[in-house]
Amino acid sequence: MVMKERLTEFLSYLGIGHTKFEEKVGLSRGLISKVKGNISLNSLKKITDRYPELNENWLRTGEGEMIKSNHQRNEVQNNSGIAGIQGDENQITNGSNELHKTYLEMLRKKDEQIDRLIGIMENYEIWKKE
Repeated sequence: MVMKERLTEFLSYLGIGHTKFEEKVGLSRGLISKVKGNISLNSLKKITDRYPELNENWLRTGEGEMIKSNHQRNEVQNNSGIAGIQGDENQITNGSNELHKTYLEMLRKKDEQIDRLIGIMENYEIWKKE
């Protein structure tokens, strides 16, 4: 698995898309879609500063666990029927694991569609930045 795939997996874990992630981290729009190999050290630092729970070694090499074992994530997502994600095992309580997977897959597909539309719009003169 290449870095772009690992980064996409982390976004699925967070439940956010490329554009939202890029905004939160302070990366240029569309950067993730354009990644071919590795990302710059500056971008990597921005990501790990914003998301300290992310295992930087896993992102760079694929070795180890995606989330550092000493971090705990608590979320409440009432609309999806998921009451919370907690602990090292990231066990989903009071909800459906399949529903969560389906929701994340839908988000991934939406992000791909948005990225394709951005690419199409950038081909038109009206959308080109000067």
